[in-house]
Amino acid sequence: MVRDCLANGRTEVPQTPPRAIIAPHAGYVYSGWLAGAAWASTAAADVRHAVVLSPSHRHAFDGIALPSGTCFAMPGFDLAINTGARGALVAAGLAHVEDAAHDHEHGAETQFPFLDALHPEADVLPLVLGRVDDEQVAAAIDFLDAMLDGPLFVLSSDLSHFLTEPAAITHDNETARLIETGGWRELTAQHACGVKAIRGFFASKAGTGARVSRLARATSADVSGDRSRVVGYGAWALHGPDGDAIAPGDRAALLGVARAALESRTRVGRAPELRETGFSARLQTYGAAFVTLSTAGRLRGCIGSLTAHRPLVRDVAENAIKAGHGDPRFPGLTPGEIDEIALKLAVLGPPAAMTFSSEADLLAQLQPGEDGLILSDRGRRGTFLPMVWESLPAPADFWQQLKRKAGLPVNHWSETLQVERYRAESFVEGA
Repeated sequence: MVRDCLANGRTEVPQTPPRAIIAPHAGYVYSGWLAGAAWASTAAADVRHAVVLSPSHRHAFDGIALPSGTCFAMPGFDLAINTGARGALVAAGLAHVEDAAHDHEHGAETQFPFLDALHPEADVLPLVLGRVDDEQVAAAIDFLDAMLDGPLFVLSSDLSHFLTEPAAITHDNETARLIETGGWRELTAQHACGVKAIRGFFASKAGTGARVSRLARATSADVSGDRSRVVGYGAWALHGPDGDAIAPGDRAALLGVARAALESRTRVGRAPELRETGFSARLQTYGAAFVTLSTAGRLRGCIGSLTAHRPLVRDVAENAIKAGHGDPRFPGLTPGEIDEIALKLAVLGPPAAMTFSSEADLLAQLQPGEDGLILSDRGRRGTFLPMVWESLPAPADFWQQLKRKAGLPVNHWSETLQVERYRAESFVEGA
């Protein structure tokens, strides 16, 4: 059944594997293919250690509970428990051993056969979360991330419980939006039973800058036919700030959407109809993108979104049209120009606020070629994409010209100045 779940859930994945996955834990007949989709995104990864974070369904306690013993005896295989990491976590005061929390805890156990099927040499450290706050969960995650070699964090969670199907879909849409747009602080147990794991990961240093990709959504009604009282399920891959998070096929689809939207607006005078559900779940993820147009290597328009507020495929389509017909620096595109236009997309990761004590400290923290910046101060705002480093490779020049773009003097500095940093994944037509 696990092999079938992996086969049914398998989708195209990017070259860079995720740091974490959100996977459901209901019976496999209901949500197994969604768990398969989450786990299949890790298939190419070299996973030696998995950390499974599960809610406690049967046992009430304070803190984070670890199991005793050296392995889980599963049907057909034994799964080694990482005893070294367990001891270190207990010694650090971040968790304790409490077997009652692991007795028949399906939030953890449903994940183990997927780990064995894809990464049979890996060990596991399951953390069952009781009454615990985000900070302690985040501290445990960061402790293990520093101690272990590239651990995979598995955030075990179903979504809404026992609503009518229309209400469940509406509720789960809200949950997906919060997960995908950085609104994780608003998540409650009514959104996801594994909320403590999800919130804890996003609150951790390991989860900073995480790029979220939706892999699948469903409800129990798809199997049972009972639409009066359903459970919602979702699968997500959470990538780090670096590397590729968009698969080649999805890159091609986004470029095709941008080209079609631009051509329709330029040649016909109106935007094409866009059916988001006709695209992969990954492209329905809320995302932020910039669309850059150039002719013979010269800029012809650039418009984008700094934060995710709508499905990525729609964000790309609408910003492509704005880049061609809404950039105030250029006149609108004409039909005679469209065939000469080259398209470049940059999909932005979530911005994170920078802390610095001085302008020199800020400049020292910048990573040329990697960082995009958002500058805000005194009602002014401006951004430079990472690609701008190609023409302004010196941090001081990059920073001064960003201030100029925001409408501030190049020597401007104040105590109210705010800077956010982000990464972007860029790709062009014909690559």
